[in-house]
Amino acid sequence: MSLASEEQVAATAPRERGWRGLVLALAGVAAVSAVSAWPPSLALFGVVVRWALPLAGIGGLVLAGLAACAVAAWARGGRIAPAAIAVLGIAAWLWWSSPADVVGRFAVGWTLLSSAAFGWWAMAGGERPFLGRALSAVTLAGLVAVSLLVWWQAGPVPGVTRLGVAFEQAFEQERARGLASWQSRLSEPGWATVSARVPAARELADRAAAGVASLAPPTVILPALLVLETLLALALSWAMWHRVSRTRLGPPLSALSQFRFNDQLVWGLVAGATLVLLPSLSGWRDAGVNLVIMFGALHVVRGIGVLVWWVPDRWALLPLLLLLVSIPLLGPVQVLATVAVLALGLGLGDTWRDFRRTTRSLRPNARP
Repeated sequence: MSLASEEQVAATAPRERGWRGLVLALAGVAAVSAVSAWPPSLALFGVVVRWALPLAGIGGLVLAGLAACAVAAWARGGRIAPAAIAVLGIAAWLWWSSPADVVGRFAVGWTLLSSAAFGWWAMAGGERPFLGRALSAVTLAGLVAVSLLVWWQAGPVPGVTRLGVAFEQAFEQERARGLASWQSRLSEPGWATVSARVPAARELADRAAAGVASLAPPTVILPALLVLETLLALALSWAMWHRVSRTRLGPPLSALSQFRFNDQLVWGLVAGATLVLLPSLSGWRDAGVNLVIMFGALHVVRGIGVLVWWVPDRWALLPLLLLLVSIPLLGPVQVLATVAVLALGLGLGDTWRDFRRTTRSLRPNARP
């Protein structure tokens, strides 16, 4: 197919359908972006969210990714108006944000780097699926960011170390603010009444506060968390663009039950585990931990996709109720760890067995 015919097909392709899941995801992004304004009753959960999402402005990542899609669509024969609006919006965001702290400046730089790399891969990626483009974009942006940090020698401390210290200080401040807000919630008369009537609630609250207070800053695993947050933001940008525009940039995002990727990515997990387990490679252990977390998370999502493919919608309420009942009994950490290990096993097994081709789904109209 010629380039002209590809652009003609892209220009007349129908929009994506189904807004419910996307709207819920965007509402979650908006809520996370405003985590500092959460009420005291959610303060501890807000600290955990800030631990897992190192960049507070995930909404900015989504909008920058959407702008990159608009520019890529214009380069591939789409309309110029969305691209112009996107560029003006990015310029206005840069002028309005202009952070003074190290973490804020890094967040702006990373947002621009990752979205620009994603836009380039959206223009040059042909019919590659989203995940391959996004991983390539994040890898390219990461190499550029590391190169800039290595050369950032403003003072005797290397740039990478200064950035890690800045993120650690920002998390400590966020945790202190969250714990103080939580303590103010516990001092209210209403909570005193509840804790007097239900002593277990007070014990659970104290354990949650102690767990958050002992949570180590995510300095070592910061690269993996940053990559996963960026992939999530770019996925939302990709899904939103293909619902508001008729200019196709590539295949749409598949349903969670159909989520899969190139099986060769399992070697990233194997390489990370090797760096972690071999004593002779202890100097590379931090890099191995990040590889394990990043590629392990992808396989966990793949395993969840297998579970969703197996279980029909009418039965989905049963495992959800089981999880809700297990949380107060076992604790959220143990429940989350159990689900993650189960999903990781299914995701790794799906790499070799391909369960969705060799087993039967209980869902009607399911396809491998």
